[in-house]
Amino acid sequence: MKKILVFLAAMFAIASAAALPRVSHAEDKPVELTFWYSWTDKIQENNINLAKMFNETRGKELNIHVTAEFQGTYDELHQKLQAAYVAGKTPSVSVMEIASIKRFAESGVILPLSPYIERDKIDMDDFYKGLLINCGVGGTWYGLPYLRSTPILYMNTTLIGKAGLDPSGPKTWDELAEYCKVIKEKTGAYGLTLNSDIWIFEAFMFENGSSTLTPDESASNINSPESRTVFAFFKDLVDKGYAHCLAGTDYGKIFTDMMNQKTAMFFDSTADLTYNLELAGENGYEINTCFIPSKKTYGVPTGGCNLVMTSRQTDKEREAAWEFIKWMTETEQAAYAHSYTGYLATRGSVVNTSGIQVLYKEKPQFKVALDQLEGYGHGRPMNPGYTQVIVEWTSAMDAIWSNGADIDSTLSAADAKIVGMNMLGAK
Repeated sequence: MKKILVFLAAMFAIASAAALPRVSHAEDKPVELTFWYSWTDKIQENNINLAKMFNETRGKELNIHVTAEFQGTYDELHQKLQAAYVAGKTPSVSVMEIASIKRFAESGVILPLSPYIERDKIDMDDFYKGLLINCGVGGTWYGLPYLRSTPILYMNTTLIGKAGLDPSGPKTWDELAEYCKVIKEKTGAYGLTLNSDIWIFEAFMFENGSSTLTPDESASNINSPESRTVFAFFKDLVDKGYAHCLAGTDYGKIFTDMMNQKTAMFFDSTADLTYNLELAGENGYEINTCFIPSKKTYGVPTGGCNLVMTSRQTDKEREAAWEFIKWMTETEQAAYAHSYTGYLATRGSVVNTSGIQVLYKEKPQFKVALDQLEGYGHGRPMNPGYTQVIVEWTSAMDAIWSNGADIDSTLSAADAKIVGMNMLGAK
């Protein structure tokens, strides 16, 4: 981790601030901005609430008005953003899933933020370094951490208690397997429900001493010994009836299993923490969180979204968009988003606020992902071709875990397809 921090510091030190015009907003007519965001429920409420708070405070002072607009999942938002760019009508500010930053930066859809960051002397050292890995491209910042996450293990401690197990959760893969076995035998519920999710699989690969792509992101590790180990471990739990595996498109059914107490554990984003706590309260069980159990080590990818500025705007609109991005990522607003949703605290100063200190004391589940991030967080692949590769990983998970396909032949075929179609642009 220390080498990553040194590399980041050196890489981004070379970005120089451009001479940016400061635009006055002291006019009768406000500068109108559109802010695109993803996801519903508590996440949607958070985005709407913050946009409203901006309009009533900083926006009012600077004569800027922001309209927040829901655009579906990250993939749906990205598709709409690309189409809007081609049509010449984009939102001013958007969330962007972190692995997609490079693709949109290189295509010119989003603007560099480095000049604004340097001009306004934004303290980038206050952001957690593990969250900055996917914020820049080629020595330039293109996004600031906003609603950021890691996967964690959620546990129905009511069921776990009935099985006579430690409610603090399993620490290793061997303990996870034992928990699943005992829970099934003692309660009849599945020990674990999981779905075909590349983000979670990235964690398993990190924990097994590898990653989904090679370090230079020129090739996939889908047919590697480490990958086969992961597939075999969870297939064994499914084959024995200890775990329930869902297809990648059936993610929502995880919550149905949990709500009906048909499963005791599942992997999910810390972003859903508030929602899962509410679900537990409404359905008569208690919930706890812990690190994703380790194999050779602990390890998780970071996830979620950064805030980005689109390129097709006037100078006045760009300056207003920057004011909104800057305000949204400041300590007070970052603390609000963290406590309202369960997404990570993005800055060290957030954790030092009195409100968050009280939150961690009353609901220690909120701090688990942050502790996991600080010790074991990794960035996500940013090769534009990774989007295609993810389809092959997900198809392999569906085939092996949900449909009982042979591991070796399935992974060999997936690897041949990735190589044959040159999905990662290897030269």
